[in-house]
Amino acid sequence: MRRQVGAWPAYSPGTVNAWLLLVTTKPPTWRDPLVLWPEDSPTMGEPPHGFFYPDPLGFWTEVRRWATVLVRRHWPGCSTSDAISVTSLLHVGTDNERLGWARSLMQPRVLLFLDEPSWQASGLEVRRQPHYVPDPHRPQQVYEGFWAVADDATVVGKSPQHPAMHNLYRTGDMDGFLAAAPSSR
Repeated sequence: MRRQVGAWPAYSPGTVNAWLLLVTTKPPTWRDPLVLWPEDSPTMGEPPHGFFYPDPLGFWTEVRRWATVLVRRHWPGCSTSDAISVTSLLHVGTDNERLGWARSLMQPRVLLFLDEPSWQASGLEVRRQPHYVPDPHRPQQVYEGFWAVADDATVVGKSPQHPAMHNLYRTGDMDGFLAAAPSSR
């Protein structure tokens, strides 16, 4: 399977056997100038090193937490390491074909878009069940995400907020969104 991978996208730590695929268009702003990014090839059933990058914004800490919450919904009691071992984060940037490539290669059961541009660029059409997360600092502001099940039974979601924006939501509210994901088959 690793031979089929080809050129792995930059800033996209992951496993080639990803059950959970997180997708974003946002370029990395979490780089620490003193710590080099590990340009590793994808793993298979092992936690990718990139998920443990010590970024100053807390992006990767939040991504690990989200992955653990989602995976534990289907495999209760799994460790964070186990959850990351079946997770990939894909930076699609402006390459609209990268998502199709990743879905074909990994065949994830859960697909979560971390931002609106990545969702819009996907071209997927699903019947959405909206989910709202309030802004803890502005009482009238809410962020909308959704969950759905695609025709091929893949669970598809769009996060109400990007993990880098973790100061704009409460952990419990985001966990409520993550826990609302439909079961994958």
